[in-house]
Amino acid sequence: MRFLHISDTHLGYRQYGLLEREQDFLDVFNEAIDIAINKNVDFIIHTGDFFHTSRPSNKTIIDSINLLKKLSDKNISMFCIPGNHDRGNSVKDISPLQILENFGLKLINSGVKEFNGIDIIGVKYIPKTALRKLNGLKVALEKLLEKSKQDYKILMLHQEFYPYFLDSKLMLDEEIPIEYNYTGIGHYHIAEEPIKRDNNSYIVHIGSTEFTAYNKNEENKSKFVALVDINLDKTDIRYIELKKRRRFLYRFLDDNNIDEELDRLNNEIEKINDTSDKKPIVILKGEFKKLSQDNVLKLLKEKNIDVDNGRILYLKNMFIFPSNSLDYKGEIFKSEDEIIKNCLTEYLKEDLELKDKLLDLINTLKSFDDLDTVKVYLKENPEVIENLIK
Repeated sequence: MRFLHISDTHLGYRQYGLLEREQDFLDVFNEAIDIAINKNVDFIIHTGDFFHTSRPSNKTIIDSINLLKKLSDKNISMFCIPGNHDRGNSVKDISPLQILENFGLKLINSGVKEFNGIDIIGVKYIPKTALRKLNGLKVALEKLLEKSKQDYKILMLHQEFYPYFLDSKLMLDEEIPIEYNYTGIGHYHIAEEPIKRDNNSYIVHIGSTEFTAYNKNEENKSKFVALVDINLDKTDIRYIELKKRRRFLYRFLDDNNIDEELDRLNNEIEKINDTSDKKPIVILKGEFKKLSQDNVLKLLKEKNIDVDNGRILYLKNMFIFPSNSLDYKGEIFKSEDEIIKNCLTEYLKEDLELKDKLLDLINTLKSFDDLDTVKVYLKENPEVIENLIK
């Protein structure tokens, strides 16, 4: 039997407010579906964050229905768990994935579904506050094993595990019973080599299909889906690279390397534009002690590193210049999530539960497209704020 493992497709994400980025997420999802069809898989597992938000647009809903129709036309089932982005934003809310159950999606919140002699077991994303009350995942996963009747068991999770998330208390070997033959995990966006366990079972982080926030290591490892062939005593896993993703180009600049790095960047932009119809996104970071802001921006213009010339889709500059170098504390080189997490940790040292609740709420609010949607959500769900002080 053969299946495809995909994860973190974040359908509907209009990154940087660009329609092109929303289309990018749809393009790679379609590519993954085409791979499943061309490789004659029996089914697909999706390990969470199918949508980027629990309030997807009408267009995004229609796009997802069309994706499922392509699969149903080939008699291929997709099994999916809700991730932190699409699980539903409060206890009174439901995941938008439930809409897709009417169009063939096999949604698993927490339970076991049998398929052609194997068991597919799923657990939706569990926030840190709930994990603390459960004292981890192991007991819950062992109880699900008791419900399983088939010899080959696939587990789907969407959680933060150490060492991929350094502040996580969840350890892979300790939390995941070895009886699961294949464990697919979402939430971590960088594809890692499959972890082979003593009994020839596997744990797989396949990563996201596109970038939701730029990570240099993520760019170096590309984007993949996992093609998996299984029988009772053997599991073969092959990663297939997704070709339709948009390239991100990262450079760190300083007074000494700026000319050389911009020339190298120019060459790479040309190569991408010669071989792809998707213009790259460029991320520039740097700290300058001699060059002024005017100097750097003028040099970018001279080197043709400019969105206006049609060679780049989006250009993001994050520079530190002499005028503000004394105030620099290194925060600009950290991701937005890291800065928020560090601030909350500093000010809420004695209340880890409140910190985790605030992080979950912030992540939920960040998934909305605009401030008006955030206001409507908070007005319609007052218990979200009330839960912070319980």
